[in-house]
Amino acid sequence: VLGMLILISVLYVAMDIWVAVILSIVISSALDPSVSWLEKKRIPRVVGTLAIFILVILTLAIILYTIVPLALTELNILLKNLGKLDNPAFGFKEATNVITSINESLGKLTNILLSGSASFLDTVSKFIGGLALTASVFILSFYLTVDRDGVEKFLRDIVPTGYEEKTLEVYFKNRNKIGQWLYGQIFLSLSVGVSVFLGLWFIGVKYSLVLGILAGLLEIVPFVGPILSGALAFLIATTESLSAGIYVFFLFLLIQQVEAGLLTPVFMRLTTNLHPAAVLVSLLIGAKLFGFIGMILAVPITVA
Repeated sequence: VLGMLILISVLYVAMDIWVAVILSIVISSALDPSVSWLEKKRIPRVVGTLAIFILVILTLAIILYTIVPLALTELNILLKNLGKLDNPAFGFKEATNVITSINESLGKLTNILLSGSASFLDTVSKFIGGLALTASVFILSFYLTVDRDGVEKFLRDIVPTGYEEKTLEVYFKNRNKIGQWLYGQIFLSLSVGVSVFLGLWFIGVKYSLVLGILAGLLEIVPFVGPILSGALAFLIATTESLSAGIYVFFLFLLIQQVEAGLLTPVFMRLTTNLHPAAVLVSLLIGAKLFGFIGMILAVPITVA
């Protein structure tokens, strides 16, 4: 009993490490089909893995140093305008204090990014919880992907002998779903986010970049996410003119119809077919336990 209590205590203290391991397995499961496809094209597995990881890192770096500062600047201005609503009769007083606090933090982060004083790894590590966790996730993901059947071999090493086959059965059953969900969600979020940004920019609505990013992020929450992003865009557009609000309403209606009639059927085979309530509850629990990383891991763990 004492030994088990010590073991549980060690596992609890090392919770961040286990989160990094699970995240690495999810990333490796998502990247493995692409690496295997390159390997079939006679590209060595090491070269294919390196190429994909370099491409991912470069994409993150470009997003971090181009899109994120602009989005933070827009968000900063948006929150300042919202902070002017200080009428206590409508309950805006407490919201103003929260918005002011968020605004100050965003201002500091924006200055750091725009000044270029923070390196890419430093910024990313602060964003997802520390340099050690960031490095461990990249290294573990690379090792698990570069070796053929790397996750399978890793699970065989850490799982007790009597549970190996059952554990691998669960992993094989969910490996494709996890990778397919990740790819499908990225495609859907990018499609909706870019469409919203371009549509709002064409109409002339302020904060189109922030609203487009928000629409892409909320796409992870079925049904509810697009409604929330559309409602916020509609409210912001109506502050400029009623006609702009009407245009935004029809824009989101068109995007929703295209998503439901074209994008969702195309990507349905890449999704998990989980009930929307299950997705929402898992996201809330993941965010509560581990923040941003918890939200990333929530759906794959729920699938398993």
